Formats: sequence, structure tokens, C-alpha cells
Amino acid sequence: MSKRRDIWWFFDIDDVLYDATLLKRLARENAVVAMIEAGLPVDFDTLLRSVNEAVERFGEDYPKHFDEALSSLGLRVEPRIVAAGVIAYHDTKKAFLRPLPNVFQTLMALRDRGVRLGISSPGNPVKEWEKIIRLGLHHLFEKAWFGDTDRERISAALAETTPDLEKSFYVTARPEGIDAAKEAGLRAIRVRRGKRSSEDSAHAPDLEVISLWEVMSHVEGLLEG
Repeated sequence: MSKRRDIWWFFDIDDVLYDATLLKRLARENAVVAMIEAGLPVDFDTLLRSVNEAVERFGEDYPKHFDEALSSLGLRVEPRIVAAGVIAYHDTKKAFLRPLPNVFQTLMALRDRGVRLGISSPGNPVKEWEKIIRLGLHHLFEKAWFGDTDRERISAALAETTPDLEKSFYVTARPEGIDAAKEAGLRAIRVRRGKRSSEDSAHAPDLEVISLWEVMSHVEGLLEG
């Protein structure tokens, strides 16, 4: 008799467990205000646009967005100004980093049904764990995979957990995450929210929702495979 395979649901973090798009926008706006109030001779819209361009150019995990933003505007990179922005950015994150409505209840309900929970996110491991811990959800997830490409990360997760592929899912707001999951033989749920909400994946997800809690109205059918 073959061994019964466990059911695993793997979760992305941004715009799935919390509203990353809104939080990042607020944090950058507050950082811009703080730098201007610290004496930076530039208007709000110009500096915010430069910060956003730096994020797009260097990636979200790059540590010197503000330095690059100032340099691109021909402004002196003054440590006092940059520090004001960094403090405002992190203070905003600490104040507003909260799970989306009913995320905790949804994860608990899945665990109560025997689903094992994992994290699969393309971000920096330390920064991603910081998010999960601040969200107060770290104790709900058994395993986590970070970095690499979606394909590599999902392949590693499947190799390590050998789940029941008929009932296991990857839950993400990113279209390329959906494609990687489907191509690996894993089912997928698209949370269509955040800055990528207007983009479609090449492969159709098994379910599409606006918020994670909506999954619970479909969960019995999903777990039947």
C-alpha cells in the first residue's frame, strides 16, 4: 500500500497575507515627507517619483533607494537626510504591517482540516521572516522557501514535502508564481490584488479570489481534489 501523501498549501507573502502595495506606498510617501522636512530642497512629487524609479531600477531589496533617488536628482547624499527617510519608512512599516482581514482565521481553518502550511516567497530570507514575524503568523507555517526563481523554489518545496498534488496549492498574487506552480504540477490560487492585479498569468489558476478569506467558501471542493 502506497503511503498517503500530505496536503500542503504554500503561501506567497506580499498582497496575500498583508497589503504590501498599500504599505510600501505609504512608507515611501512618509519617507519623502520626512526627508523634505529635514531640509531637502525638492518638492514632494519630484522626490517620490525619483524614489519609485530607484525601486524599479534596483529592486525592492536594494538597501540604498534614497541615496540613488537623491543622486539622480543631482542632490548631495547627506546621511542626516537619508536617515530621516529611513526612520520614517521603517516606522510606517512597524505601524501598519498587519494581516489582511481574516487571514489568521483562514490559515487556522486550513490547519484544522489537516492542511500543512508553508511559505514560498521570492524575497530576501531575513526580510521575509521579519514580515511574517511582525504579522504574528510565523507559528502557523512549518516550512519556508525563499529567494531563487519561482520555478527553483517551488521545485525545492515539492521535492522536500512530496505533497498530494491533487489537493496542494500555491497561493500568490504574482502571475509568474501561478505559471511556475502550474508548470511544476502544483495547483494554484491567484489573489488578484496589489500592483500586479491587472496582469494575467499564461496558465489559468484553479481559483481566483480578491482576498484570501474567500478561499474558505471553496475549500471543501478544493480539498476533494
